Amino acid sequence: MSQADESAQQVTGQALKDGLAREFPGLTARGLNPNAAAAVALKIYYRKVKPAVDLKQLQEISAEARHSQQWQSALPVIQDLFCSPETLAVSFMPPCAAAETPRPLDRSLVDQVFTSLSAVQGDVLTAMHSLVHHALVAWPAADDEPPDQHYQALLLRASSIILLNPWIDDDQTGRRLLVKLMALVGSWPPPLRGQLVSECAQWSSDEVQRLIIAVEQHLTIMYFENDNSIDAATHQAVKFLAIISEANDQSKAVPYSNFYLDILNSEDFDVKRDYVNWKRPGLLTDSDFSFCQYPFVYDPATKSDILAFENTGEMREQFHNAIFDSFFTGGACPYLVLKVRRSPYLVNDTLLQIQNASANNTLKRPLKVQFIGEQGVDEGGVQKEFFQLLMRDMFDPDYGMFKLDEDTRMYWFRASKIDMSMEFELVGTMIGLAIYNSHLLEFSFPMLTYRKLMGHKPTLQDLKDVHPTIHHNLQKLLTQDGVAQLGLVFQVEQEADFGEGLETVDLEAEGADTPVTDDNKQRYVDLYVRHLLETSIQCQFDTFQRGFKRANQDDSIIELTAATCYVHVATRGTMAPCKALLHMTISSHSC
Repeated sequence: MSQADESAQQVTGQALKDGLAREFPGLTARGLNPNAAAAVALKIYYRKVKPAVDLKQLQEISAEARHSQQWQSALPVIQDLFCSPETLAVSFMPPCAAAETPRPLDRSLVDQVFTSLSAVQGDVLTAMHSLVHHALVAWPAADDEPPDQHYQALLLRASSIILLNPWIDDDQTGRRLLVKLMALVGSWPPPLRGQLVSECAQWSSDEVQRLIIAVEQHLTIMYFENDNSIDAATHQAVKFLAIISEANDQSKAVPYSNFYLDILNSEDFDVKRDYVNWKRPGLLTDSDFSFCQYPFVYDPATKSDILAFENTGEMREQFHNAIFDSFFTGGACPYLVLKVRRSPYLVNDTLLQIQNASANNTLKRPLKVQFIGEQGVDEGGVQKEFFQLLMRDMFDPDYGMFKLDEDTRMYWFRASKIDMSMEFELVGTMIGLAIYNSHLLEFSFPMLTYRKLMGHKPTLQDLKDVHPTIHHNLQKLLTQDGVAQLGLVFQVEQEADFGEGLETVDLEAEGADTPVTDDNKQRYVDLYVRHLLETSIQCQFDTFQRGFKRANQDDSIIELTAATCYVHVATRGTMAPCKALLHMTISSHSC
């Protein structure tokens, strides 16, 4: 190498060092870790991205432009802001002397900036569309290694900012941007999509609702443009809506019903065809897509129809199998026939016959009920009366299985040392059979019952529907200081059996000698919640669940009918009761 080349290399190396030294401190001050800051500084040096835009200065320029109606000086700054995910993300990370990690996205600042740019909405949407397009083109193929975590974090922040723009549901340009962004998010690996869920879970109800409206409008337009057919773009949009739904499950920002798609819950939509596509992919179409994979789009009435399809098909198969078996075994009844006496024998008679039916694998046959000593053909009315009487007996407080909360009017399992496993299993089985045979049961379980059936681990939030007063007190405990002055220890009181007053239960070993303090109050709350919703009723719930799953073994059906309820709702122009999983009565924010 010549002396001139060496000299030029030294100059270039020094320039690179100077460039990195100029950008690096500002990037770390914004919360980027050293590796991420170095990567962005290097891109800035090689002019692959622009430095962060001063948002305060941009707002001042925009204010002047609005006043003078001259936007020439502002447009280049806008182009710089939206030139790359890195620039956009870092610009919304204001410098802070004590910054070590990126602070949460300041959504109020995002709103302020977009508001200041409202006069050039079209230019901003076009710039954002270009950013997302280039990010999508640059994203590696599915089989290739994804970009490094630093870039993914910045892309996530930039995408969140774009999703929060107030024009996402405005016009054709906003729709084009949304389509491109949904495609980008669809290409992300699951961990990055999970981070977007966590980000959206922090949004306000207005922010979530605006995005739901935008996606649902897009789905409706595509559905009619494609002559009611489903294409890959539709699937992509529903997958994106699933991210928002999952985030809303955490935040409860908007009612669950806001995700219902009108086009899918109308008489014009062939829900039975969609159900068949779900159960037998490829039978009717070349695609394996089904809206049943995304149950949040269906309202309770449609889910009830799907449940009827499932149960009717299973019942018909069981009936035909029984008829076929009768040719070889002789005289086998194709029905599940329960012959019972009224109270006080009803529970015991039912228990014995359900145990026999379970042992003989006949629970899924069409049900017939006969009250011994009474005339009458069971055309449905006898079954309805049977279920009502049986549930009334088993939910009677004197029976000792369930207790009714006076505030919520919902039933929950009673903690007890008495072995009633057969009775709880019977309740689970009979509720499952009622659903299977399309009967409404007029009692109320909290939504937690469904969640526990699906393996959900209860949290403090779940306690609100079961023990609202205790939930309120524990929430208050977590927010106050000086907890030690309350004199609490890691013990709780609960009702003893046979009306013997209260008994004390340790939440952990040596709980009586462990005071609750500010340092351990979170552990106290967690153990208290676990005691109330898990350990104290473990045997009761396990046997209930075992019974329920005897009649409803398909978890996909249980999941499909989630968050539906026994309520009176406006359905297809009429007021009709909706039946679905457990016919739970849930609060209005969940229905």
